[in-house]
Amino acid sequence: MTLIEKVEDWKKYPNALGSESHAAIVVGEVAAACGEDIPDAVNSALRSLSLRGTMRDIASTIQRNEEYLPRHLGPSFHDVVDSAAASCGLSWAEALAIIAKHLDEQVKKIAQ
Repeated sequence: MTLIEKVEDWKKYPNALGSESHAAIVVGEVAAACGEDIPDAVNSALRSLSLRGTMRDIASTIQRNEEYLPRHLGPSFHDVVDSAAASCGLSWAEALAIIAKHLDEQVKKIAQ
């Protein structure tokens, strides 16, 4: 698979399980191919996605163990995660947009 195909593949499923790691690998490969450093905004976006992946793993663990935990009437774990992320100024969609824009710009350089 070419580097351009890897970028397009990631862009098809940016919210898939493991997409956070996939994004980081593709960004690194693109940076190496272009001989450029990864911009700070892209690194920050990758950190946001990494946090999302960590939170997804935590949520998955809680859900697997939910049958053993007492039921409660509070908000779901996902609601809490989304509220916490918003209060920290993190946006998964913004992070995805920053990474996709960066990759599109770099792919144009590679394709020339």
